[in-house]
Amino acid sequence: MAPHRYAIFSAQYLPSLGGVELFTDNLARELVHEGHQVTVVASARKDAPAREDRDGFQVVRLPAAQLLDGRLPVTVKDGAYRRIWNRLLAEDVDRVLVNARFYPHSLEGLRYAAEKGVPSVVLEHGSAHLSFGIPAADAFVERWEHLVTSRVKAARPAFAGVSLAACRWLAHFGIETDAVVSNAIDAPAFREGSSGRDFRGELGIAPDTFMACFVGRFVVEKGPLAVLDAARLLPEVSFVMAGAGPEDDHVRAVADYLPNVSLVGRLDRADVSALLSSADCLVSPTRSEGMATSLLEAGAWGCLPVISPVGGVEDVLGDSSWGEVTGVTADEVTAAVSRLADLPAEERARRSAAFRDRVETGFTWERTAAQLDAAFSV
Repeated sequence: MAPHRYAIFSAQYLPSLGGVELFTDNLARELVHEGHQVTVVASARKDAPAREDRDGFQVVRLPAAQLLDGRLPVTVKDGAYRRIWNRLLAEDVDRVLVNARFYPHSLEGLRYAAEKGVPSVVLEHGSAHLSFGIPAADAFVERWEHLVTSRVKAARPAFAGVSLAACRWLAHFGIETDAVVSNAIDAPAFREGSSGRDFRGELGIAPDTFMACFVGRFVVEKGPLAVLDAARLLPEVSFVMAGAGPEDDHVRAVADYLPNVSLVGRLDRADVSALLSSADCLVSPTRSEGMATSLLEAGAWGCLPVISPVGGVEDVLGDSSWGEVTGVTADEVTAAVSRLADLPAEERARRSAAFRDRVETGFTWERTAAQLDAAFSV
């Protein structure tokens, strides 16, 4: 692959922790490893510098107001913005990747590509509209997505999805593509990066107790409330929930009455690895994903998934029976967890090994970088 000079526009980036943030960071590292030059252009945060160097690539942050608890960064075009923009225009860039299609920051990425006269790819990371669980807010967000997406389409970039479901979701906006630039994981590094934290010992969960975990933001669309309902119906299963978010108070209020639920707060990646290493299954009744990072992280340890049929699930699991693909209601989640808990230990071990091998060999960052190159070559 010939060396290229990438600008990756990602509205949200580290130190914010989420699927898109981790995708951007890992892809940038892989591209640098393969000999490419990379500049990540993100939105400014109070807890991050305007510019920094990270392991062979630079990160530049455009001034922004962080709205909706940081979920909607809006670019602020002040004097600092103009100075940063002019410096970016002076850089030698020949490809622009835009992560997600509905941020104002995404439009900045497409404007940058146009001013530089270089090709751009917009990569879809979702498989449904954003949701806040409030009908009026959700209706506003849906209109917002369509409005911004119409402007994105007008720029005539190439489009790709992080999964087959993400590609199909783009058709909702009149965008046709079958180009996949998949999420991935360095499975050995993820395991080696485990903190070694003994969650079972800390929480008093016996080695022979079936342990289910939830890892994600406490927001309606990720399904933490359905997990709590399942915990209420399965008192013999221990549930460990890692995360934080707008539903914090609700989750804590319910968990206080459930002796088989432990809340461990928001974990860094090393602790997430340790948690998945000791859990029997990952419960993820999410309503929207492009390609769930948590699914790949679970696969790195062979932690069997109980997951809704959202983006990336068919790519990773296919028609296998390694985990349980289920709906998002409490009854569906409960039944799926119960089926895994009732399996003989030998069968769970067989499924675990097959799942781990699938993720470790089929979802590497080298493969993703090759898919990205192909998306620019269409």
